[in-house]
Amino acid sequence: MQRFACGFILPVLLMLLTASASAADRKPPATAQDLQFGEALFYYFQEDWFNSIVRLQIAQAQQRLPNHGDEAELLLGGLDLSYGLRNAASEIFQRMLTDEHADAQTRNRAWFYLARISFQRGDGVSALQALSKISGDMTRATRIEADQLHSLLLLQLGQNDAAIDVLQAAKDANTWSPYLAYNLGVAYIRSGQLERGAKELDTLGELSARSEELRLLRDKANLALGYSYLQEGATQQSRESLERVRLEGPLSNKALLGAGWADAEADEFGRALVPLSELGKRNATDPAVQEALLALPYAMARMNLHGRAVQHYNDAIATLFDEKGKLDGSIAAIRNGELLEILQRQDLRSGSGWLQELTLDSQSPALRYQVTLMAAHEFQEAVKNYRDLLVLSNNLHTWATDIDAYDDMLSTRQHRFRGNRPAAERALRSDDHERLERQHRRLSTRLARVKATNDPVGLAAAAEAEQWKKLNNIKQKLDGLPVNPDTDALRERRARVEGALYWQLNGQYKPRLWEAERRLVEVAGLLDQSAQALQSLDAARSATPADFDAFEQRIDTQRGHIQALLERTDRVHLAQGELIEQLAVNELEQQKKRLDTYIVQARLSLAQTFDNALYPGKGAVQ
Repeated sequence: MQRFACGFILPVLLMLLTASASAADRKPPATAQDLQFGEALFYYFQEDWFNSIVRLQIAQAQQRLPNHGDEAELLLGGLDLSYGLRNAASEIFQRMLTDEHADAQTRNRAWFYLARISFQRGDGVSALQALSKISGDMTRATRIEADQLHSLLLLQLGQNDAAIDVLQAAKDANTWSPYLAYNLGVAYIRSGQLERGAKELDTLGELSARSEELRLLRDKANLALGYSYLQEGATQQSRESLERVRLEGPLSNKALLGAGWADAEADEFGRALVPLSELGKRNATDPAVQEALLALPYAMARMNLHGRAVQHYNDAIATLFDEKGKLDGSIAAIRNGELLEILQRQDLRSGSGWLQELTLDSQSPALRYQVTLMAAHEFQEAVKNYRDLLVLSNNLHTWATDIDAYDDMLSTRQHRFRGNRPAAERALRSDDHERLERQHRRLSTRLARVKATNDPVGLAAAAEAEQWKKLNNIKQKLDGLPVNPDTDALRERRARVEGALYWQLNGQYKPRLWEAERRLVEVAGLLDQSAQALQSLDAARSATPADFDAFEQRIDTQRGHIQALLERTDRVHLAQGELIEQLAVNELEQQKKRLDTYIVQARLSLAQTFDNALYPGKGAVQ
């Protein structure tokens, strides 16, 4: 029995441990004080990371992020990292660490990202060195993420005791999460402290999970605990833990297989038939199901049910051969480009959400083994890069089309300039501005004289000035007449009218003086604006044609740059597609080799079953 199970336990533990690393994620600010930063966040939360990067870079180039400079740098570095641009991301974080104005939280976040970059590159030592620089003030989320990565690195390097120390310190500091508890349980088990590790994992295994993420973590804890008990020979505890794994969850097949082997290890072969029979009915693409096809007749043979064992061995061999044929069909479909066609038909968005879209119910042979393929990190990264290249290519094609609009805009502006140029030339040749300035100076001089002599008549309205003039003419005529009672009466009457008019003018003098001064100042401002407009018009008359030429050259340059990027993207995209196909074919070829091994084992076990049936007591199934 051990020849089937032993090779499965350690890979399960390592798989579950590595999967828990996905808990750490980027959490940008929920509010934005700068409009451009808010726009970048909008695209970020839509998982349109490409446009988020573009908006951030534009805002930085235009210096439009006075309130979110460090946050924008962290977000941009994280987005670059998500695209696999580790060098660009590393430069951003290194630059932030040399910024003397950066606060402790920002520095700690930068060190964490640098550690993750090293982790993705497989450089665990450098990642640990970066994590050791984290200290002092930091958010609780950053601390949990750092402890998660730190413990995972130590476990991968085999430093189980050091990982326990890190996780215990996190627990004492009240920066705890279910993922850290999971890592602690695995660390205890790998350091030989099964009882303490089982306590941690058992707590998670009975977790009342309200989300799919926590339900999956609960299943992982139970599965890891169950296989750990199985490896130690504690079959009853193993089965109790494995029975807590959901029957319809993504880990149910491994749980059923472990439960079957636990029963077989306890020599309860009849009980082992229940989970193994259920597992044998499931999709034969799963390695756990394939192993169950051999484990089921093995248990029957140990129960001396040789006839049924022979039948199931024959069925298993037929199923495995059929699976080999389907693998050949999948390999042929992948080599014919069907997998790439399916990837291209998915919703093209930069980000991570598209990974779930590959779990479509498709009859295409290329997707028959998608679950197995996507379990490999290298294949996931290759597919992600392929689809990111599709997004970039689509954006470049859009830009290649949109840039023609700039030609239209430039042509429109040139046409408008040519249409307005004659009027501008006439305005520049006209002496209206100088004439108005002379008139303004004359009015200013006249008003100053009126103000200096305190002359209300100087501010008389046109009708009033006309009346004053008539009164002066009458006075001159009366002065030429002889003196007598009649002429004296006329002179007295004229004087009374003149006095009434002067009294009226004098009453309006102050308001009219203030209004005249205000309007002269306003006219002076308008004349200055006019002079500036004429200067700008003169400058534009000579500079604008040159600007048109510069814009036209810049548009042509950018069009060529876009075309060069398109050609480069197409080349890389083609190469990435070939890489995906090769990785998929290599994985499926490995599955064929495993099936060959299973077929050989099944045939050998079948022969042994015949021997045991014909010659009981001469041999035993091993």
